[in-house]
Formats: sequence, structure tokens, C-alpha cells
Amino acid sequence: MSGTSDASTTDVDSSPSDATTAPPLSALFLIKFDQKVGYSIAWKRSAANVVLDGTVEFKSLPSGLHTVKEDLVYFVHEGYAGLSAFVNGPGSEAERNAHLVAVGILVPLSYGRLGRSWLHAQALQNLAAVLVDDVSRTEPLETYWEKHGANGDGDTQNLKSSTISSGSNPSPWKTHNRSRALSSLVAVIPSEQSLPPWHPALSIVKYIDTFGPLVFPLQRAALLRKRILFMTSAPVRPACEFVYDLSILSSIPGSVSELLPPGSESLHRLRSLFTLGIHDIPLLEKMSVPHGAPGATQNPDDDDTYGWVACTTDEILTIKQKLYDIIVDIPPTPNNTTETKRWSTIKTSDGAEIKASQRDLRRFKLLYHELWKIRHRVQSDHDDGDEDTDDRTSLLPHDSENESEDESDEGYDDKLIEPMTWAQLAYSGFMWWASAGEKDSYLTEEADGDREILGDISDFVPGGMHMESNGADPMTASGLAQTGLHTAIIAYFHRLTSLMVTTLADLIECSDDEDLTGEENTVLQVTSEDIARMGLEAWSESDKAFAKDFLMTYFGREAEVHGASLECCGIRIC
Repeated sequence: MSGTSDASTTDVDSSPSDATTAPPLSALFLIKFDQKVGYSIAWKRSAANVVLDGTVEFKSLPSGLHTVKEDLVYFVHEGYAGLSAFVNGPGSEAERNAHLVAVGILVPLSYGRLGRSWLHAQALQNLAAVLVDDVSRTEPLETYWEKHGANGDGDTQNLKSSTISSGSNPSPWKTHNRSRALSSLVAVIPSEQSLPPWHPALSIVKYIDTFGPLVFPLQRAALLRKRILFMTSAPVRPACEFVYDLSILSSIPGSVSELLPPGSESLHRLRSLFTLGIHDIPLLEKMSVPHGAPGATQNPDDDDTYGWVACTTDEILTIKQKLYDIIVDIPPTPNNTTETKRWSTIKTSDGAEIKASQRDLRRFKLLYHELWKIRHRVQSDHDDGDEDTDDRTSLLPHDSENESEDESDEGYDDKLIEPMTWAQLAYSGFMWWASAGEKDSYLTEEADGDREILGDISDFVPGGMHMESNGADPMTASGLAQTGLHTAIIAYFHRLTSLMVTTLADLIECSDDEDLTGEENTVLQVTSEDIARMGLEAWSESDKAFAKDFLMTYFGREAEVHGASLECCGIRIC
């Protein structure tokens, strides 16, 4: 099951055939900040029945954005994906020395999690940079709307300009049928079938670098379809892209979806809400009621998915613990390399901290090693005579030129990792004594399995000659867009998910075949060996709880999960 031959697919909302085709706009608008009235819509065009006033101005400009010079903000509004480009320009003293403007769009969600809105990102940034000096110069907006509005051919039929009807809106709950299927990109893709430079999936390396070993418990929380909220500060673009990354990494691969029972289709993808603010509290309260529960919406078109992932800069949301299940605190990026890196923290709504297991740490070291090899290769190919390397995305938590792969676990254990239990320590000591100091065989077997699942993702970065021919550095976003690295990483996480699904599906099938009573849905017995085969830590209480919840969530089966233990002469010691 190596990375170079695996046939698992990645769920990325773009395909080579439409990667450069910008979706038609359902709305285009300009937002400005006024000292007297706050944020207001200065100009707008939209399709019929798309209501903008009182919504998009707040979604487009989340709290704290005035502290940065520019930003990209992703959000969801009704049945549409939204994207706004924010610019903070110089102003008079009466304007607090700043002009704050944003140019935003809405596109149909039928094109994917973000409606391929990122294909408009560069144009929106250019428009915002022009209008920040004079919001009355709206001719470029008119031109852009004529080109990309409606059907993208200048046809303004069924469009309304500044006066917009408040007719019926698309349901925020409705699952839209896709006009075209999501592409299924295999783990190995030709370089010409790359993602566009603004694609949010290109942040996947930064996502891994930000969360370290916590990427694995975060993926598991998303697989259980928890309500996950990233708490961040401006700029919000990285957190918005992390929302997308987590949604992609926690999707159920199509190769194993048929193993799940009918009716579980709504669980195959985690809903992405992107940026949320105080104005979204009523929506979150509505979404906090599980489908079918008293008070839940009864609209037959509603999506019955309970979980979601989003980000916010409004701290008030974090104190409303009933609105979310998991809170992820993302600390600001250090201003310089001398500052100590602060790791993100993951907590439940009741304050319990979630950490990575010991196996997560070992698995992350393997992933780290592969990324280290890529960085080492890139430095060898590009650093000779190239002093401008500051724009390279950090692949590793340590950034000194003399670092070695042996430093990969420094700073993780106390802050991010579950401590070894007394039983695990006793077992390790016993096995060391029983094997005369040799390495425990189960750890060797586990490492071999994890290494096989990971494969050699460094093979997805072209050699120096290839990169010289197209001038791209794979450590930058433009370089990643020309390689299969992001796709290989996503495929790796999908293989982890596939391993969980196939292990439990086989276990259920064997259990039902052996059940002499002829009754299905009996309590399933899950052993420590089953836990290990799922890629989990058999000594971890949180991993055992995850296995039990995963079985109930996706298969509707009760389970009794048995973790690892220390036995001597058939007697369980601990």
C-alpha cells in the first residue's frame, strides 16, 4: 500500500479540466468602513433573490481585520460560497489614518466547498487595491460583473442591481446537486494536472507544520463529525484554508464508501462553514440541534449533517460552549525566528484537552522524515547561489540550517502528546527484560505498517532538473501547485481513514457470520489487536473511545473495546 501505487483518491474541489475556468458570479459587492455607520455596502450587483444587505458586510470583514494590511476571507452565505479581498489603505486622521475596503463575491456551492471562488482571488485583490483610494471609481466593478456575472457571458437576464428584492432565499441547509462531479485525483498525477496557485489545498504543508502530531487527533475528531471551531486572529486566510484542509483530510474516500451502511451518505464529508462571527450565532444555535431531535428543522431538503468545521476571530463564540464540540486555539505566527513557537491546543467544549497519542507521535516522525527529505533535496537543488529563501513555506518546526531529522520530536512530548500510561510503561519494561533488551516486536510491526501506509511522498517532488525547467521551487505555493505533494499528503490521510473503515467492516462481517443466534447488531467485541490494525494506539483511552464512537457513528453498532494490557502466565497484571 505504498504511496506510489495506491489507488485511493483525494477529494479536491477542482479538476484539470475546470481548474482555470472561473465560476459565474451570483453577486459582486464593494464594502467600505465609515466612522459613523460602520461597515456598509457601497456598491453591489447580484442575481435575483440574493439578499446581501445586513449579512455579507459582516461576513466579509470579521473582527480584527483592521490590524492587517490585506487578507482573503472565505465564508458561506445561504446557498453560496463567499470570498472577499480586504485592503487596509492610508487615510486621513478623521478616518483614523486608514481606508478599509473589501471587494467580495458569491458563487454557487454547486461547484464545491468554496465554489472554486479562489479562481477570482487575484482579480478581487487587484480590484480592492484600486478602490481603496477612491470607492467611487466603480467602473472596474461594472466591467468585472459584465464579464463574470450571471452565465459569465455578460447576459444580465434575471439580474438586479443596487435595489435587490428580498424574495425567497436558498436554504442554508440544502445540499446542492453538483453540476459536475468532484474530480477524483489519484495519488500520482501528472505535473500538467496541477491545482491552480490560489487553491486552498496548497496550504496542506503549512497545516501540518502548524499542528504537528495534533493533525491526527484533529482528523479523528472531524471523522466523528464534531462541531470544530478554529479560534484565530487576523489574517484569517490561513485559518480559512485550514478549515478546507481538515474537511478534505476527513472525507470518506470513495473507494471504501460502499462499505458503509445505506443512509450514511451525509457523513461522507464534513460541512465547511469557514469564517463565522457574532452574527452567525442564531445559525449555530439552529445547527446545534441534531437532525431528528426535538426542535430540529423539518425541511425535507435540509442536510442532516450535524458536524461542521469553521474559524472565527470573535472570542465571544468560544464562551458559548453549547455551540461547538471542539475548540482549536491557533496562536499567532511568531514575528521572528527568535521567538519560541507556541503550539495550537485542542480542547473539548467542557475544557478537556485533547492530545496526540504515542503512536501519533511515532507516525508523525515518519511523516516529518519524508518532509525533511524533501526540504533537504530542495536546499541541495536551489540554495547554491540562491540567497532569497525567506518565502519558502516552513516544512518543519525547526528551521535552522544545521538541523537534522533526529530532532523531529523535540518540543512535542510534554505539550502535545499523551504521557505513557503506567501499564504501558510496565509492559515496555517487561518486554525489554523478556527480550534481553531487544526492541519490542509489536512496535517494529506497527512501524512497518505505518511506513507502508505513508509510502515515500518525497518521490512526488520532481528532481532538480525538472524544477529548473519550469523555474518553480516546491517549497513555495507556486512550486507546490506544480507537484503532486499536496495530493500525496491528502491521499495518505485518506489511506488512514480507509484502514479504519475496512478493519471495522471486516470485523462486523466476521462477527455477524459467527453469531449463532442469527441476530445482527449485537455488541461487537473489539480487541487490542483490532485497535492496532485500525492504526490507533491500543494503550490510549482516547483512541479506544474513538473506535467505539466511530463504530456507532458510521455503522450504528455498539461495541465493547478492549485495550492493550500486561499479562503474565495468562494472568492480567494491568
